[in-house]
Amino acid sequence: MRAPTYAAIAVALTASTHVAAQDVGTFNPDAPGNIYSLDALEVPISIVVALADALVEVPLPRPRPSLRDGENPVMLISAFRQQHGEGPVAISGMLTRIAQEQANAMAARDLLDHDLFAPFARRMDRSRFKRAAENIAFGHADFAGTLKQWTNSSGHRANLLLRGAKWIGVAHASNGRRTYWAMVIGGD
Repeated sequence: MRAPTYAAIAVALTASTHVAAQDVGTFNPDAPGNIYSLDALEVPISIVVALADALVEVPLPRPRPSLRDGENPVMLISAFRQQHGEGPVAISGMLTRIAQEQANAMAARDLLDHDLFAPFARRMDRSRFKRAAENIAFGHADFAGTLKQWTNSSGHRANLLLRGAKWIGVAHASNGRRTYWAMVIGGD
């Protein structure tokens, strides 16, 4: 059996992470487009592309394999953060969209890469977070297993414990072969 694979982008350079610090303004949680429910985000299952005079349906990765009962990423991440002296987090619609685009891109190409959809700094340009970090992974079909994988890695752990972080986006996409996960965490 193949070992789970993962990668991280952090706000500080470490042996297992990349630098991704960004000053992008001030986040306003009441701004339009911020969604605070995991179920509130609609993600298209497929798109239609016009090629010459024919329409061709292009399948996208299945964006939301079902989570196991009782598996709530916000609660699990918040509990981990609180155990280590950091505050809880809540869902940000903007960060969830950024994470979902990354997860979809990785599943579509079957490749674990932070820059596959676009470089992290550029993906964060449209948000208003001053500080942000990203964890990505594949190898586990459930979030609890993915979170354990991240907490056992110093770079991913540092991202989960990002000081001042108040918002997260967690997403996953499956291509029938693997489930890819992306988590973006941000703060002022």
